[in-house]
Amino acid sequence: SLNYSPYPLKVAFKSCKLVPTMALGACVTGRKHSALQYTAATVMGMGLAALTAADVFSTRQRVPLGHDGEWARELGPLVGPTLLTVSTVFDSIVPNLQERLLRIHGVKTSEMILVSNMVMCVVLVGYTTYSGELVSAWSYCASNLDASGVLLAQGLCAYLGLRSYLAIIRDHGGVIGVLLANARKIVTIVLSFLLFAKPFNERHFVGLVLVLVGVYLGYISKGKGGGKDEEASS
Repeated sequence: SLNYSPYPLKVAFKSCKLVPTMALGACVTGRKHSALQYTAATVMGMGLAALTAADVFSTRQRVPLGHDGEWARELGPLVGPTLLTVSTVFDSIVPNLQERLLRIHGVKTSEMILVSNMVMCVVLVGYTTYSGELVSAWSYCASNLDASGVLLAQGLCAYLGLRSYLAIIRDHGGVIGVLLANARKIVTIVLSFLLFAKPFNERHFVGLVLVLVGVYLGYISKGKGGGKDEEASS
């Protein structure tokens, strides 16, 4: 999907993953959410998308592999959004299935990481071999040892992050896991302002306001839910 979509569009889809995760959670795990919670998740996703894509709205869309500059006329303008929609739906199913396996069926975190990564390794090796990307990547890493070191460090960090993410899903559910993943993006954006000199524009302001409104709506929804629970228990 990234070959056929500009970066801001990808960010918008991924940032709103919390909403379909909540909706699909009702089918997979039986968790129910109120309309106010869905509204809070939507507003927060919009704010996060605006914050993340604030600096890249002028990003030029690259030409996909195997196509020329007229690819959009050949394939149609809906290829990218369609692939992103499919990707977002499947990404929303994954944390709910992980929650079900970890909490209901008692699968160990290490077992899930091992099996899922083995399957993905086979799929990726097969696909990249077919597309020719595996040979190109191998040649690049062989001639750029520093890139190999960065990829190794990234893999180790990703492993530690995945263990933490699955532990959160096991203890608190898939929706909370996606919510904290979104919070991580906000922390990354804040750190980028602290570590690198960059201007704070109106898109950042709008995104920050939307995130704060979403957090506030989420806080209100939790309060109302807690009140209903207390009434039911009494």
